[in-house]
Amino acid sequence: MRSIARTLLVLVASLLLVILLAEEADAQRRRRRRRRQPPPAAQVEEPPVEETEEPAEDGEEVAPPATPIEGEEMDAPPVEETPPEPSEQPTEAFDPGPAPPDVTPIRADYVSLMDDLVQARMRVHALGAELFRTRITVDLQDRTGDNVTLSRLTVHLDGAPIFRSDGPLEHGAQGQNLFSGALAPGPHVLTLELEQRAREDDAYRYEVRESYRFMVARERLSEVTLILEDGSDMARSFPSGGEGRYDVRTRMRVATRALPAGAPAASGPAPASEE
Repeated sequence: MRSIARTLLVLVASLLLVILLAEEADAQRRRRRRRRQPPPAAQVEEPPVEETEEPAEDGEEVAPPATPIEGEEMDAPPVEETPPEPSEQPTEAFDPGPAPPDVTPIRADYVSLMDDLVQARMRVHALGAELFRTRITVDLQDRTGDNVTLSRLTVHLDGAPIFRSDGPLEHGAQGQNLFSGALAPGPHVLTLELEQRAREDDAYRYEVRESYRFMVARERLSEVTLILEDGSDMARSFPSGGEGRYDVRTRMRVATRALPAGAPAASGPAPASEE
């Protein structure tokens, strides 16, 4: 009896296992069919076909059209795969550009230039102190008389013009100041250019250019006086007698004086402030 009962239990268990496996296989087949089933195509209505019943020859019956058996797989049309969307382009790395130039040589030149500038200012300060303690005046005395008239006069000091006139000087006979200022001690050159015309006939004229070299004493006042003299009779004698002469003289006198009271102190101008 026990062996029979054991055999029955084994059979029942085997039957249950077969049923479970069959149900599982059927479920998998259904899921596979559901996944592969294509979307329903649009139905196009076709005109009805007139059916005419014709008896089959020799009494044979016409078989109905075959229908697909449930459970059989049908060939589905290929599904178009959508291409994957292009991914965003990676951001380019930041380019700092070329390295800045090396300004070390320029900085060194700048420092050297500033040193030279400071030294130049010191020299200017020292020279200015002497300039303000050494001065000069230039005067002119016109002793040419009434026979000639001054039409042009130019005076240069060391090549730089310090006075210019295109006509006679007022009170030239009593003396007129042409220039006053500071001057470095040492040698200098004064140049005189003038043109004189005869009052009786300005066709008779002469031009004179004279240069004078002189010394300026340190911390003193140098008084320079230009003197014009003329004893010519060309315009008066030559038209009547056919004979005449030009007698022209220019002289320069230099006198050294002590600086007047109230002259600038020896310190000279204040140095420029460093910015």
